[in-house]
Amino acid sequence: MLSVYGNGRRQNKNGNSAIKILPGFIARVRVRCGKANCRCTFGARHIAYYRVTYSQGFRVREYVRRNEVEAVRAACEAHRALQAQLREGRAEYKEMLAEARKFVKLLA
Repeated sequence: MLSVYGNGRRQNKNGNSAIKILPGFIARVRVRCGKANCRCTFGARHIAYYRVTYSQGFRVREYVRRNEVEAVRAACEAHRALQAQLREGRAEYKEMLAEARKFVKLLA
């Protein structure tokens, strides 16, 4: 997961400060904390943030600290942008391959 150090640079677990890319999205969920005298016991729940992904057909939720929400959200956006670029590249590759096959048929 991401963490923010005192100097403000975001780093992942292995200390790399490269662009972060995470699959999934951030979900804002109202939860109960479980304390006996808390306001959430009587209905006004707390807000928690989770990164939601899908693994082997199951939804997986991972808690995100409040101070890391924007960094994780940006990483999820970066992942979606990368996936869109890859889809465009694959479509372009398919078109080029189809044209190359036509050209090979003309030569044969």
